[in-house]
Amino acid sequence: MSEKKLRRLPLAAAALVACVSAQAEYQSPDGKFRLSGFGTIGAVRNGTDDAEFNYPGQLGDATKRASLNPDSKIAVQGTYKLLHTVSATTQVLTKYDAEGQYIPNIEWAFAKWQATPALSFRAGRMGAPYFMVSDFRDVGYANTMARPNIDVYGQVPVSQFQGADASYQMNIGSSTVVTTLWAGDSKAHFSAAATSPPLEVLLQGQIGLNIQAELSDGWSLRLGHLQGKLTLSSPAITQLTGFANLLATGATQYAGSAAPDAANGATAAASFAQVDPLLNVSGVNASFSGVGLTYDQDAWVISGEFTKRKTDSFASDTTAWYGSVGYRVGKFTPYFGLSKIKSDRRSSNPVLSTNLVGSPDINAQSTVLHSLVDNVLGFQKMDQKTTTLGVRWDAMSNLAIKAQLDRITKPADSNGMFFVPDPASTTAQNFLNSKRAVNVMTLSVDFVF
Repeated sequence: MSEKKLRRLPLAAAALVACVSAQAEYQSPDGKFRLSGFGTIGAVRNGTDDAEFNYPGQLGDATKRASLNPDSKIAVQGTYKLLHTVSATTQVLTKYDAEGQYIPNIEWAFAKWQATPALSFRAGRMGAPYFMVSDFRDVGYANTMARPNIDVYGQVPVSQFQGADASYQMNIGSSTVVTTLWAGDSKAHFSAAATSPPLEVLLQGQIGLNIQAELSDGWSLRLGHLQGKLTLSSPAITQLTGFANLLATGATQYAGSAAPDAANGATAAASFAQVDPLLNVSGVNASFSGVGLTYDQDAWVISGEFTKRKTDSFASDTTAWYGSVGYRVGKFTPYFGLSKIKSDRRSSNPVLSTNLVGSPDINAQSTVLHSLVDNVLGFQKMDQKTTTLGVRWDAMSNLAIKAQLDRITKPADSNGMFFVPDPASTTAQNFLNSKRAVNVMTLSVDFVF
């Protein structure tokens, strides 16, 4: 499929909305095969041109010019029952990605064995269970709001893992508890700036435990924790660390010269040498923990999550939470939400400004290196808080229309969760260094078929 056709995909998906009410999940006559799908057509308008609004990891796009890219997507899912207790599921999802394209991707491809009514095993590619709504985070129709809360769900850019899990269901009094142990590897691309290639994110050797409890009277509780090994890489980081190592070699040679301030060369070399271990993230410890609570009964729908991310890398440790409440009035559900993400730890720029009297070239290159490292470390400056107000209209049994306003406030020295195309530009620096409040408006149509 050509790039031109791929960029028109949201409009092609929009055509499905006209006939979705006449469609339903397909099931073969023998009951062994089921085919279904879902999609979203969403227009987003950002209140500023200084930074772009997107779902973290995408190539950006939404400014004061409304864009279909952040939320629009379409997927088809099929399940085939091989035996009475064995089935296979595949889901193909197409949405805007880190390269700024719409490329169909196999999101799920796994086999499931229902060993007993209470015990099941799965193996293959599955939704990564980091959050309360991980299994249906892309299914806009299944979520009250226009999208899963970005302050919380934007912390982890991967949405799938390849591996296996085992789930056991038990009844405790009036509650149903499902415990899932899972293990595997994840890979994703994250676009941090339009001026450099996407960052490759690898989470390997992950081991996680999730506990989901369906309590009485409409309450549901979810606890989750995982740990694994994180690797971050990109051609831009490789070039940057190579530049730092060359500069460290030059400063070391200066330290061995007869220059009167030769000792300063050793200090400069030491600071340049710290860039490689800081930015060369390979197999470091990473963990993610979360607790979520929902209430859905009668007219009320309430949800909230609290999460913590930790890594032994320049990707900052973060704490995030959100809470939302909605009230159904006929086919309409007005809702309100609050959320926040903050950095618990940030890595500082190790490159010191130099003033080597005998080497103006090293001095100039040191200034450039300091700026380049700052641009990379801007990845960890994501503090912001969000107030959300919206309404959902269930226009049909399988189609919902949502209008949402997010007021996002970020402090100085933070880009929030916004996408900054060129971190080195004056506009980007002004946005980073000033406190801002930005309104983001969304109008979306979610459907299932």
